[in-house]
Amino acid sequence: MANFKLSNKATQDLKLIWNYTFAHWSEKQADKYFQEIINHCSVIANHPKIGQNYETLMKGLKGSKINKHILFYRQIRQDEIEVIRILHERMKTVAKQYLKILLPFQRSLLPL
Repeated sequence: MANFKLSNKATQDLKLIWNYTFAHWSEKQADKYFQEIINHCSVIANHPKIGQNYETLMKGLKGSKINKHILFYRQIRQDEIEVIRILHERMKTVAKQYLKILLPFQRSLLPL
């Protein structure tokens, strides 16, 4: 079984998603969606090639949609992925800009 880890930003994204869902729907729905996202991370970890290619932004970057969100991730080892961000689909353009601006400065920190 493969593993996944969440970057600090992805962890913050997940907290924001939970808080938003709780505020607009319910705690039960927030917990359910949280678990769906975590389960999707596990699926991606076991099948990392299923995501859409975002290589133009960063070597090895992929994205996979879960409901209204996109999980941006990369495979860091044969049996492990790192989820970099979890962004709402409406933020896809923002995500592309974020990754274009931020990642060139972090490339030396990211083991590819």
